[in-house]
Amino acid sequence: MATTAAAASLACFPQTWKVNNPRGRHRVITWERRTKPPSLTATACHCSLSQTSPLFQAAKHTIDAYVKSGMVIGLGSGQASAMAIEYLGRQIRAGAFECILGIPMSIVSASEAAKAGIPLGELENTPQIDFAFDDVDMIEERTLVSVIGRQRSQGEASIIQEKLVLSMADQLVFMVTEKQYKCGLEGSIPVVVESLNWLETAEEIDDLFLGDAEVWRRPSIGHADPLGGDFPLVTKEGHNIIDVIFTSPIASLAEVAESLEKVDGVVEHGVVSKFPCKAIVASECGWSIVDNIPTNAVGGV
Repeated sequence: MATTAAAASLACFPQTWKVNNPRGRHRVITWERRTKPPSLTATACHCSLSQTSPLFQAAKHTIDAYVKSGMVIGLGSGQASAMAIEYLGRQIRAGAFECILGIPMSIVSASEAAKAGIPLGELENTPQIDFAFDDVDMIEERTLVSVIGRQRSQGEASIIQEKLVLSMADQLVFMVTEKQYKCGLEGSIPVVVESLNWLETAEEIDDLFLGDAEVWRRPSIGHADPLGGDFPLVTKEGHNIIDVIFTSPIASLAEVAESLEKVDGVVEHGVVSKFPCKAIVASECGWSIVDNIPTNAVGGV
């Protein structure tokens, strides 16, 4: 936990929260502050702008702080994950890590890892994942419940595979910007549904959130409409994706996920709830680490 003196220097974020989650257990949120890297002059800087950004520093810290030799690592998708994958590859080539095995969450992350020189394994042959990092579209303050799969329109991306890797990880870090870390999340939650009788499933979801959300089937190309257009997206598992587009702030992502899981025909959804995990939040004034650790954890944390 941060000290009182350290808490006084946290201009952007609070030090500690104790909140009730939907299951009635308290979560303790701890913050660890890091200052913005010193600015570099044009003559002295030999790195790209992205490497001086808080998001890159967050990705770099993710690798430096949590990766150890011999680990099996889940490799996420997104801007920060791409930075982390590239930096991890550089560290492997420099000899900082040995016997690293990467488990990609998507075709994109597999391609980026191959270019970076990270040895890759297959998820079905992996009994354990020691650590995973990932981007998320939005993440809920205090609970760190997050949303994935909003912007991925191609069938190669798999919410099912991504969530499976995240669920298997012993340690998990999400890398996000300050704008993605908020309470009262808005926008869509993707839901993977069986393609057979998908419309019945969509109508049940629509009734579930009547007045609070619109339900559209995601297209693979062209303009979206409630039925998914002429070319609805089909995932590599053969399913459709329903976007539940909330028109008002979502009070609780966990409650939305619980409701969706009760609907017949729902295979998976884009809400990720993982405890314990960490989020590294990048902002203009640097980056910070958020923890969600149960108060009943070993050691009384």
